[in-house]
Amino acid sequence: MSPGYFETMGIPLARGRDFSEADAPGTPLVVVVNETMAERFWPGKDPIGRRFKFFGDAEFTTIVGVARNAKYNGVVEDPTPFIYQPLRQNYNPAATLHVRADSDAATLAAAVRREVQALDPTLSVFNVRTLEDQVAESLAPLRTNVILLTTFGILALLLASIGLYGVASYSVAQRTREIGVRMALGARPSSVLGLVLRRSLVLVAAGLVIGLGGAVALSLLVPAELLATVSPRDPATFAATALLLAAVALVATYVPARRATKIDPLLALRAE
Repeated sequence: MSPGYFETMGIPLARGRDFSEADAPGTPLVVVVNETMAERFWPGKDPIGRRFKFFGDAEFTTIVGVARNAKYNGVVEDPTPFIYQPLRQNYNPAATLHVRADSDAATLAAAVRREVQALDPTLSVFNVRTLEDQVAESLAPLRTNVILLTTFGILALLLASIGLYGVASYSVAQRTREIGVRMALGARPSSVLGLVLRRSLVLVAAGLVIGLGGAVALSLLVPAELLATVSPRDPATFAATALLLAAVALVATYVPARRATKIDPLLALRAE
């Protein structure tokens, strides 16, 4: 990392200092650690000035700063210990140049290439990407999984709706004579509508209770780290799902129930 890296990346320093031009070859080795590393290896203590050795190193490395936690390998990763080293003390020819600007990235890339070539014509700039593109790429597998699960969920909801409609229609057909008798004896259409809806929704309520109980039990097997911002047993998610299924069930049973109110009592009584 070079001086100004943390400011460019928007990573604030909690304590200590940033790298400087004085952190050069031949000077004492320094690093900046993140908060997770400081809390894990020096809990309750100030890590500034602490020294340690990397495996195989002969010299000690001194901590000069503590940076806020950031994401290093993926957006949904848990906080992990991380060490930043100055570029001049740990040179790598395959370096990454980070540029922060308000202008469009497509027009900025050409200007960056010109500046780099002006500094050293032998340097090449390639694989130019914005931070937004990199974040989108890291989320691509998760996005694919979400699309697949959403598609399967919609199909399951559609199949459940068709099944509810079919069961309600069959129930009305089986009770044609009963409904005809009730209407012949003076039952109002609203009473018939309520009768069909109540019986259908009782089954739906029983199914929701059993389904929610099974979902809660299975959620105990889901690792919490697979979900970024919600718990596997989030009450709001379960409540919203139950309300959605209940609404679908209400719509799916209303059509055959409405049809039952239009049955001609004479035709119903003649039916086998």
